[in-house]
Amino acid sequence: MPATSPPVARPPVKRPARPPVRRSARPGFMAARLPVRRPGVWAAGVVLAVLGLAAVCAPLLTSYDPIATDTTATGLAPGSPGHSLGTDLLGRDLLSRLLYGARTSLLVGLAAAAITVVGGLLLGGLAAVGPRWLDELISRVADVLLSLPMLIVVLALAAVIGPSLTTVILAVAATSWMPVALVARAELISQRERLYVRAAYALGLSRGEVLRRHLLPGAVPPIASIAAFEVAHAILTESTLSFLGLGVPPNRPSWGNLLTEAQAHLLTGEWYTVAFPAACVVVTILAVNVLASALDRREGRAW
Repeated sequence: MPATSPPVARPPVKRPARPPVRRSARPGFMAARLPVRRPGVWAAGVVLAVLGLAAVCAPLLTSYDPIATDTTATGLAPGSPGHSLGTDLLGRDLLSRLLYGARTSLLVGLAAAAITVVGGLLLGGLAAVGPRWLDELISRVADVLLSLPMLIVVLALAAVIGPSLTTVILAVAATSWMPVALVARAELISQRERLYVRAAYALGLSRGEVLRRHLLPGAVPPIASIAAFEVAHAILTESTLSFLGLGVPPNRPSWGNLLTEAQAHLLTGEWYTVAFPAACVVVTILAVNVLASALDRREGRAW
């Protein structure tokens, strides 16, 4: 047999040295930095949080009764001693009326939006998974109500039932559930034929269980964006009804009531009685619309 040659020793391959990993000298808070892609969304959230906190803590922020009159301090301008935002012609502190009015306006917005979304989601779900006649009934009723002028319907309901906070909430909810129901119906119908829904039916789940466990969670993102818009719509409707005398009673401060009382003073030089409540309404609606637009674009992958 031929002699085998000894194996040739190969030189070791030198691998390039990896650069040292630079570690942050200040871990902790700096390492948990959030990616702020749209600063306007954060600013809108801060504005709404501040308004909500101010409304809740109104008794701590002011010592004045919002409906108490003071004949010795009537028509004070902003910056007056003891009244940072001034007083109206009856001597009522404007800051306290804005803070307590925020309670009423924000309550109307949140309550009306909650009733609208829950009712619209339930009706849309029934239309999507129910029998065909129920789908046709809900869809046709929604189409008819959408064709009517919303403000006229709200004014009619408020005039029949009477001006009150409950009337405003119910009137807004009764005229705003249709877009929520139609969007929920469309989303649920688009998901109804997917494989995981068919698998759920094959496993023996009932229609109600499939709707609750699989269909409704998938329809939450578009409904959430509509809910944010409904909050702004309810606040604006409350201000409109109160301005027309069909909303919140005058003895309960709200931003709409403040605008109603200030309309007679537009030409008297008391611009602040109109500017401050109008600014609160505009800022709140803009902030809510910014957040609604972010939810509609799936900003931040919240879902």
